Amino acid sequence: MKKFASLALVLILLAVTLAVRAQPVRVDAVEVELVADRTAAQPGQPLMLGLRIRHDPKWHTYWRNPGDSGLPTTLALSLPDGWTSGGFVWPAPTRVFVGPLANYAYEGEVLLPVPVTVPASAPSGTVRLSGTAQWLMCRDVCIPGEARLTLALPVGGEARPSTDAPLFAAARSAAPAQHLAVDAGLADGRMSLTFELPQAAAAEFFPYGEGLISAPASQRLHRVDGNGRWRLDLRAAADATPEAFEKAGFHGASAGVLVVDGRPYEVAARRVAAAGEGGTFVSATPEAAAAAAPSGGSGGRLLQAGGGLAGGGLAGGPAGGVSAEAGGTPGAAGSLLLAVAFAVVGGLILNLMPCVFPVIGLKVLGFARHGGDGRRQGGGRGAAAFAAGVLVSFWALAALLVVLRQAGQAAGWGFQLQSPVFVSLMALLFVLIGLNLAGVFEIGLALTRLGNRDPLASSGGRDDGGLLASFGSGVLAVLVATPCTAPFMGSALGYTLGRPAAEVLLVFTGVAVGMAAPYVLLGCVPAALRWLPRPGRWMESFRQFLAFPMFATVAWLAWVLGQQAGVDAVLALCLGAVLVALAAWLYGRFVQSGGRRRGLALVAALVSCGAGGWLVVDAAATAAAPATATAVSPAVSATGGSAEGAASGTVAVPGGWAAWSERAVADAVAAGRPVFVDFTAAWCVSCQVNKKLVLERASIAAQFERQGVVRLRADWTNRDAAIGAALARHGRNGVPLYLLYRPGEAAPRVLPEILTAGIVEQALEGLR
Repeated sequence: MKKFASLALVLILLAVTLAVRAQPVRVDAVEVELVADRTAAQPGQPLMLGLRIRHDPKWHTYWRNPGDSGLPTTLALSLPDGWTSGGFVWPAPTRVFVGPLANYAYEGEVLLPVPVTVPASAPSGTVRLSGTAQWLMCRDVCIPGEARLTLALPVGGEARPSTDAPLFAAARSAAPAQHLAVDAGLADGRMSLTFELPQAAAAEFFPYGEGLISAPASQRLHRVDGNGRWRLDLRAAADATPEAFEKAGFHGASAGVLVVDGRPYEVAARRVAAAGEGGTFVSATPEAAAAAAPSGGSGGRLLQAGGGLAGGGLAGGPAGGVSAEAGGTPGAAGSLLLAVAFAVVGGLILNLMPCVFPVIGLKVLGFARHGGDGRRQGGGRGAAAFAAGVLVSFWALAALLVVLRQAGQAAGWGFQLQSPVFVSLMALLFVLIGLNLAGVFEIGLALTRLGNRDPLASSGGRDDGGLLASFGSGVLAVLVATPCTAPFMGSALGYTLGRPAAEVLLVFTGVAVGMAAPYVLLGCVPAALRWLPRPGRWMESFRQFLAFPMFATVAWLAWVLGQQAGVDAVLALCLGAVLVALAAWLYGRFVQSGGRRRGLALVAALVSCGAGGWLVVDAAATAAAPATATAVSPAVSATGGSAEGAASGTVAVPGGWAAWSERAVADAVAAGRPVFVDFTAAWCVSCQVNKKLVLERASIAAQFERQGVVRLRADWTNRDAAIGAALARHGRNGVPLYLLYRPGEAAPRVLPEILTAGIVEQALEGLR
């Protein structure tokens, strides 16, 4: 009988344990689980739940402020009626170095506690708690993860510490439990935190606000006096301002976590007039550049050039770029100068890309008019205005990229075309430009007019409106150029990953200078204009002909929109284009003719144009939400199973290709198979030209098959954090990017942005 009693007791304890502890969920490189600190919940008593994360070696996830890159972990709980929860009680993180950058992250095993209040009216029985956890896990690549977690917990009865109670205790000891008053002073890019404690041998500060403190910089601790006063000197971020510090709480509120001798304190900061001076040096935290062999964080190779600036990638050779692990310094002056030089060359070549043809044709039209009429001297002014439009547009793109990256977004070259709304509005703009070129209506200060209001006019009067139009045409040229990536541009723009805002601006300026240089030369050297045809009736015919490339661009943008948002959005675009065309016809036929019903026609045109724009934007915005779902890893169920297709890591794509994933690459390489990866996007003209003329050519496809090459396609048409991180790892922030993994070679070969059959065949030589 005793044996049966003992067996029954064991079974009861096992049942309770299984009820309290659900099975952990495995997602790529981490294992996550929803746990509780007690074996049962007590009505009217607080309860601690926790998200337990167990990382594979050298992988990490992020703190509430991720540092220079990354995203914080989140947990959205679904609780019974009357139950409430707070936010994470964040344990203090560690710094993980990423080349010249640093992140605030967790490695190994960590528990993120969440306080939960159980209502006094909670009925006895078993309650099922659930939540959706999302995180970003990084090593050599960053992969977004998501899992639906559940926990069955008894309500009432005896509540003992659970088997996870030690993890909760460790998390509590690592989280700040006491406030520490500090005097925060800011001066000349240096910030000091002065505090009082009996002893301090080492200190490190983790700010709550992003973009304020330089994460990779060393933090230096000084003894101020012999009365227990200490000062920690920090380096402010390059673009941090006193106003930003005030907004982040450096005025008496909680501003971050200060860890002194392993004990965390929540800082209550009080602003003082200036940073502290003097004192005796005690200790310092490591500097990013001095961190030998980073702990695998977003891996020491996140900023690897990947055959771009320093490797032979542009020639299709092995990717031998400078990596942080090899001691390279991507921020060196020589690398910056090389990036700017590549940017200028890439900008020059950008003028030859198909995206820019319609606008370039208009510019040539304007120069032809100036060159054929000796009385006109406006060519130089118009060229300067065009160049100014190009420069300002590239500066705006650079500023927007910096802002998005500081906000944690993975933005790269052509990022705006990942928005269905932007694609739709661009298509409508090109409809209007095409109708204007065809003569349906005329606008004096149009973006597409590069000179006088009448391109056939030959009067010598000064026309400031033409200068404004030339500036607008420069803006338009940049807009239509962003779907293309010219040779050398990929490496130059890839250099800007993680670089200071000033260097990003300098590289983008190089692209702008290269793109505008030919027109400045033509405008400032009258002799060069003699090579252009003399003005005549052909100019009007050529102007009308240029409407058709614009309409072709609209058709292509409609196809891109279909890839992003589906056929319903394309239908809305077509109907919107009809309404916009009706508005243009009303304006040209009745408003510009000066008829009696001019006012009524203008109102009708505005209503029609507004209705078309609203229809297109509404449809694109509605369809944009589900399109972003590709930025999250395949959904994982509470039982640990992944979504369909995740088991193999690949999803079939027409034409013998499979969907790219890091796992698919790793599996194929481990099996000794060669792998060709095509990083592409529907809105990237260069990508589509390479695909149609080279990658899908029968002879190339046959060679892929014959040599057993695994073909993977990474589609960046919609925003995808995993693809963005992979591009960054190879020193790129835009598409196209072509990688060939050959058996026996440690790093992939990087092929040029513009492919030919010969380049691909040469790269495949020697396989099998």
